Amino acid sequence: MKRALLIGAALVASACDDGGSPALELEVDAAPAPVDAAPPAPDAAAPDAAPEDAGPPPHLDAPLAWIYVDDPVTDEGELTQVALARTDHADGRLTNHAVEVFNCLNEEGGVVATPDLGGLMLTVSLCHEVQVARPDADGNYLSIVPPADESDPNDSFAEVMMYHQVTRARDYFFERFGFTDLDISLPALVNVQLKVEPPLSLGPFRPNADGWYPLANAAFFPKEQWDLFASQFGLPPRDSDSIIFFQDQKDFAYDARVIFHEYTHAVIGFDRLSAQRVVDRYGLNPSTFSMHEGLADYFAATLADDAVIGRYVGQGGSGIRDISDRKKCPDDVVAESHANGQIIGSTLWAVRQRLGAEVTDQIVYRALEQFTQTTTFEEAAALMIAEAEAMDPGLVEPLRAVFAESNFEICERSAPWVDFDVDRVWHRLPYTVEGSQSVGIAGFREGVPAYKQFHVDVPAGAQAVRVTWQAIAGASFIGQPGPLRAPLDLALRHGQPIEFTYGNGVRMDLDHRVTPPLAEGVQTAVLAGDCLPAGGGRLHTLFLNTGADPAQIVRMNAEVLEALPLDGTPIIDCGGGGPTEGDAGLPAEDAGVPDAATGDAGVGDGGAPEADGGLDAGTADAG
Repeated sequence: MKRALLIGAALVASACDDGGSPALELEVDAAPAPVDAAPPAPDAAAPDAAPEDAGPPPHLDAPLAWIYVDDPVTDEGELTQVALARTDHADGRLTNHAVEVFNCLNEEGGVVATPDLGGLMLTVSLCHEVQVARPDADGNYLSIVPPADESDPNDSFAEVMMYHQVTRARDYFFERFGFTDLDISLPALVNVQLKVEPPLSLGPFRPNADGWYPLANAAFFPKEQWDLFASQFGLPPRDSDSIIFFQDQKDFAYDARVIFHEYTHAVIGFDRLSAQRVVDRYGLNPSTFSMHEGLADYFAATLADDAVIGRYVGQGGSGIRDISDRKKCPDDVVAESHANGQIIGSTLWAVRQRLGAEVTDQIVYRALEQFTQTTTFEEAAALMIAEAEAMDPGLVEPLRAVFAESNFEICERSAPWVDFDVDRVWHRLPYTVEGSQSVGIAGFREGVPAYKQFHVDVPAGAQAVRVTWQAIAGASFIGQPGPLRAPLDLALRHGQPIEFTYGNGVRMDLDHRVTPPLAEGVQTAVLAGDCLPAGGGRLHTLFLNTGADPAQIVRMNAEVLEALPLDGTPIIDCGGGGPTEGDAGLPAEDAGVPDAATGDAGVGDGGAPEADGGLDAGTADAG
């Protein structure tokens, strides 16, 4: 999903022996079908319809249906028969206290718009929103099973999965925490695709032979963010928040944890953790919005009692994210919210393994209720510690011990310079340095700081440090990055990280600032003389972007040199000046004011879908 638009998006092991409570049990009718009962084959004909004079199907309190408890991969293709919650409609349309499910059919009847994109006139058609699923003659839904073709854009099994799993998630939050803020039947769309005429290939988005664009993602859209997204295509606003599941080669609605992830975004809401970034002592802090994603992962995982998110919709059955894989600050801090969110997601999963599911869920939810739009990792940790102490003072020490392993409570955002190549790292994401147009915070006229710093330990006697990086301009809407137009600056400080103070403007405490020449996207600086700490020590560096567009660093490395190079590379000695203070140029009245959230859901995370990893998940972020 487009990062500027989403709150949660596409996402979205074995059970942990952590002493915690098991995953929620599925409510089954008192007289279920025999365990060896098998569903009809895909695409099999429905049971014979009742005679016309037999009247409508009975409106059952607990109609039976087939579902995947988790997803087709985890369940090894086996369906489970469960009792659905009673519907609100006598005709069996899938609406109840938790959700109102619509199937978005690839047919005429959907909303049509004709946006003018700079003289290019297009016709954009959204699929037709209809509640298709209905009970069989006996009042059950057992004739609805997955189609033989997983890419079927109109199947009703997606409706049944969405209905059951959203109800399951809503009841978990209500029964365990007393959550009632989302007191609506949340609209949920499945099988969503759109058509553009004339058909265009927009980066990775290409139409099928029938002209409909498949999209691999899922998202929670706050009403405000849908309106922002829809206005770009001339589509009308919606009356409420919604969950939107797109359709590609796999049906995202078949993955229960993707649904849990997106529903958690709805629970967190638009009024909490919506700031894309805030300012602090180290510059720009991206942790706030990342927690929307990380918490959506955590609650999806704890509800399922399994750390893997999006096992079905991810590539190769390995899932989109696995929050049992520990991430920490500052090493794993990146600009992308799903990847960055794994710091809190994996930290909380480790707490769950230590303290158990019931205790951890309560600590996290009680703290979440106090979060604001701008709560950071450090503030979230303090709130969780306070809640743990209120529950049982004995919980505080083990909780803080887990937090310390991830630097979650206190994090100095300066990591070692690494031999980094975007094609070889786990998240396959560049280091982003926002530009003045993308940062969303007024000011920083002297350069927008990167989200974290990098340091080099310089031994006594070293003559120079060579740092090299390659950067490209941020990708456009259609995913095509361009060349970097302006070089990045590098701020230097000896012994401690570069720090920012806010008050009468914003000031950077640094020792030096250099601008290595830019050649074909590559910059190299050989730092010598006064650029280095006298007698050796730690050299902290911070990228600063003076351009309007974001820069994405795709490769970087650092090398300590025992002698000055003789290869003609310009040597920078920083001119012999003493420590200086740099003015970041942010007016006092803007200091500390974060931008408003622009929206993801994940798994996916509300707004335009991100590439597969939206799921809201980096490869597809139920986000």
